[in-house]
Amino acid sequence: MKFLMRLAVASAFATPATLDAQSATSITVNCSTGPATTRNGAANLHGDWDFLMVPGGVPSFGRMSIGFVGADYGGSLSPVRTAPVVVRKITLTGNNIQMLVASREGDVQFDGRLSAKGDLMCGTVTYHGGESFPMVAQKRPSTYRSQPQAQSSAR
Repeated sequence: MKFLMRLAVASAFATPATLDAQSATSITVNCSTGPATTRNGAANLHGDWDFLMVPGGVPSFGRMSIGFVGADYGGSLSPVRTAPVVVRKITLTGNNIQMLVASREGDVQFDGRLSAKGDLMCGTVTYHGGESFPMVAQKRPSTYRSQPQAQSSAR
């Protein structure tokens, strides 16, 4: 969260004069998700997440909500600059995470890794035309505890 907040503050004070096209394309997102770990069960992705994408070198912030749709994960992604979109499918295999996000032009895919604590995901968003951009998301703290996915599938 601190990383996203620092980047948000830095972006808020940047002006077109200080953030020309050349310097904007040099923005990079690096995060260490830590070594793959064996959890006591799968990570629980349910909750609200803050995210940052960098399409074309321009920071794009937003919020993602993940919850259970039956036994599977689903949700919504709400970028600050555009309308919300549906997260159609989320697959978590160990620390590897994939998401398919619906759009008018076709599905957008996220491929990344989940941190050992399960509160940070970092990876690449690939658009329908093949363009790829970095994305990082951090789970917001919450006192709400949903059922683990294994218990949701038992319904």
